[in-house]
Amino acid sequence: MIYYWYTILKILTLRNFQSSVNYDDTIRRTYRVGLMDCDGLRVMTASKYAVYMDFIRWELIARSQLFKAILKRGLAPSLGSQKIIYRKPLKVWSNFEVVLESVGWDEKWVYFVHNFEQNKEVKAIGVVRALVWKRDIPSVLSEIMNEIGAPLSKTPPEWVSDMFKEDKEIIRRSQPDFKA
Repeated sequence: MIYYWYTILKILTLRNFQSSVNYDDTIRRTYRVGLMDCDGLRVMTASKYAVYMDFIRWELIARSQLFKAILKRGLAPSLGSQKIIYRKPLKVWSNFEVVLESVGWDEKWVYFVHNFEQNKEVKAIGVVRALVWKRDIPSVLSEIMNEIGAPLSKTPPEWVSDMFKEDKEIIRRSQPDFKA
């Protein structure tokens, strides 16, 4: 957890020295699979994919107009759901890129696709939907998007929105008293 917060603080500090990006730009960052990222078989463990996805989303927020709009309101970005498809392993000490694409948003959710690439080959894909919170209440994303000059909504590709259609039902089945 120390490495995680060290990296987040580094991203927030470096935002002052890097060029700005637009809220819907595709950005990429190169990382290296470290020994502590790996399981006993010397390949990156599944939990680390989510960490690297967090890092690049934080970078997009920090370097775009979203940072000031979210900070001004005292909001907290958070995930609503995440799906990762692992295709081929990333081996220890090898470099890889995470490519982040914002593929759509609506009143509540923003949708991102993360490609883990190595030697021009996709090794894994992570798809998330995220939102912003204030005091345990989801905020209206369209207000933030309006403030930064974005369209109020951008429909994500159907394959992305289909991935999350059953989320409420899955939770409802595991918690009969759940209210969405």
